[in-house]
Amino acid sequence: MREVLAASPRRGPKDHAAIIAVQNFKGGVGKSTITTHLAHYLAIQGYRVLVVDCDSQATTTTLFGFNPHFQIPQEATLYPYLALEATQDDLGYAIHRTPWPNVDLIPSCLQLFDVEYELAAAGATGESVISARFRKLREGLRNAAENYDVVILDPPPALGTISLAVMQAATSVLVPLAATTPDFCSTVQFLSMMSQVLAQLREVGFETNYDFVRIICSRHDVNDPSQSMVLKVMEEAFGATLLPNAVLDSAEISHAALRMMTVYELEKPIGTARTHKRCRGNLDEVMAQVEHLIRRSWHRAQPASLEERLNVA
Repeated sequence: MREVLAASPRRGPKDHAAIIAVQNFKGGVGKSTITTHLAHYLAIQGYRVLVVDCDSQATTTTLFGFNPHFQIPQEATLYPYLALEATQDDLGYAIHRTPWPNVDLIPSCLQLFDVEYELAAAGATGESVISARFRKLREGLRNAAENYDVVILDPPPALGTISLAVMQAATSVLVPLAATTPDFCSTVQFLSMMSQVLAQLREVGFETNYDFVRIICSRHDVNDPSQSMVLKVMEEAFGATLLPNAVLDSAEISHAALRMMTVYELEKPIGTARTHKRCRGNLDEVMAQVEHLIRRSWHRAQPASLEERLNVA
């Protein structure tokens, strides 16, 4: 319908694709949950999306319905592109179709971690392989992004070679953070470390000019007073860097993940209809914030809803 009515919100020919790294060095903060729900939300809005799972734990790959242990060999991941003895010169070989017509995936599996070993060993001998791989990943993602509006990167929750390569290849950064004291303290340390690392990358010639860097509260239980208190501290500490709307803790998200799905894939509520509606509405509000930032980087206004565009047509 969007194509027939020329109502697509896609980027213009002179706009660069948004390459968003969803990154935090602490695990369990909802990185993969944000990645998959953001991808599906943007797809519903009409954008072309490429998701790149850079984490050998392959949670994002699993949420897309692939079994990384049996369906995804090492040759189908980033490994042939980033390995010391690389066998691929572009990322086209790794792009997999998903059940969503406008969402593609570069999957991951446990064997992707071999890249970390190889590049660490090369770095220990003083070789310049690491910097070459940094540039190669950035170039490969930029080339692949020509066919998409948004590229979403899910890097490992650690300060390793792949994470650093992702950080310098991205054009924007989302930092997921749950409303708990340990996650808040860890994220403060992450932001400090990220600032230092980016400064060091700039010193050796890797520029990192982000369109936006935002913190997103990825899990908030409104019935937990301690979490509400932490969220208030987050608002005071991070100010406008923290997105206004938080992802509310919902059993519907957990139930969907159990079926290797997102809430956007559910044909009917798993819990009560009220819970599903509240969860879906909350996710729409949160992801719309990111959509606004993406479109602002293109210097384009937020598109009207499909219903409004249909009425105009």
